[in-house]
Amino acid sequence: MNRLDNRIQEVLRRGEKFLCCVLPLGDPDFKTSRHILEIFLKSGVDIVEFMLPSQDPYFDSQPIADSNRRALATETNYEMYFKAIAEIRDDYPDEPFEVMTYSDVIRNVGISQFVDSLREAEIEAHLLADSTAIAPDIIQDMDPLLEEAGIYRIRFMPHPFQESLLDDIGQHARGFMILQSIADKSGNRMNVAEGNRELITKIRATGTQAAVMLGYGINNPTRAKEAVAVDPDGMIVGTAVIERIAVGDYSGLAELIRGIKDAMIP
Repeated sequence: MNRLDNRIQEVLRRGEKFLCCVLPLGDPDFKTSRHILEIFLKSGVDIVEFMLPSQDPYFDSQPIADSNRRALATETNYEMYFKAIAEIRDDYPDEPFEVMTYSDVIRNVGISQFVDSLREAEIEAHLLADSTAIAPDIIQDMDPLLEEAGIYRIRFMPHPFQESLLDDIGQHARGFMILQSIADKSGNRMNVAEGNRELITKIRATGTQAAVMLGYGINNPTRAKEAVAVDPDGMIVGTAVIERIAVGDYSGLAELIRGIKDAMIP
């Protein structure tokens, strides 16, 4: 068990759901990212996901795409992003951290160098955001390196639900996996649909060792309560926090996180 497993089990033993929030590293700059990290941790975030900016974050919302562009306008050298992560690890040796990227970032850095950088910063897990959409060459080359380094590759179940991914989740997922919540025909999520409960049950029926995290559309305490009702182990919040970061509303950011975290306690 690593820091990630320990944190998840610690939260679940308290009868709570764990909260993961996306931190857009380098948006608007690395110094501000450090300040945002402090807000996250003081406000109740259990797991921090560092987002490295992509040229084409096509699975994500417009606010997240805009955040990626702002970060890349400031810094395009990924060595500087990993340097920032390593410095954060030195200052926060007990916190579980996960890094999210798209495949273009890994191709830019190189698979071996990318995994070495994660290892050097003692990162617990990596999410390849477009893992279900790209050719499998990156995954085939990267997975053995991640396993050797003791780093989990986070599995992602998109909407619409893909039954074909269940075997891999059951056999190989560790730490947590992310379930993209149900959307309507227009792609909107006006609430957290009750149908997500059945999907969570299907994932758990695989015997997976990964906790089930629900994501997308959870943007306020009301949506968080609805998410609790369908019984995931945790939830991830991205767009809602990034919208506040974009306008420098850090008091509103802290208030939002505290409200969501409070709503996750049954």
